[in-house]
Amino acid sequence: MRLTRLLHLARNRRPVRRFRDRLVEPDMLEAVLEAARYAASAHEGQPWRFVVVQEGLTRHTLAAAAFNHPHVKTAPVVIVCCARIHSHVSGTGRPSFAGDLAAAAQTMVLTAADLGLHSSWIYGFRESGVRSAIGVPGHVPVVALLCLGYHDGLSDLPERRAREEVIGWDRWGANVKTAQ
Repeated sequence: MRLTRLLHLARNRRPVRRFRDRLVEPDMLEAVLEAARYAASAHEGQPWRFVVVQEGLTRHTLAAAAFNHPHVKTAPVVIVCCARIHSHVSGTGRPSFAGDLAAAAQTMVLTAADLGLHSSWIYGFRESGVRSAIGVPGHVPVVALLCLGYHDGLSDLPERRAREEVIGWDRWGANVKTAQ
């Protein structure tokens, strides 16, 4: 298997225990956001809208909406990831915004890691609290909060499931790749 820089970043990304009280440089934040703009999306619909929150009082209000999650309280940047649900809907009738937003958020995570920043995705929050804190309209889903900054402590690398448990070849449960 060829080890790329991207694979190295993905394999070695350790969960943040807490964030340091240090601002993220504007050019680094711009690079993270620019990477998200170029993430893949269904039919290139780009259904994302990001609200970058750096102001302390607003971050604390977001933390309260996120059940006082310490990452939301302490990260110098919280990016609120929102979606336009009226964007592309695939032929099956399933909206694609959740996957599209996940692709954009993961692109931000890996770009941040490449720049020496750490991140944490937060999915547990009261959507109404996030909406009122930053003025998100009622028809726009809030999908995730992405906390961004410099770490002040990391957790151990989490164990990964064996390849045979997560990868099948040509059929569900087929764990052996055949020569082509």
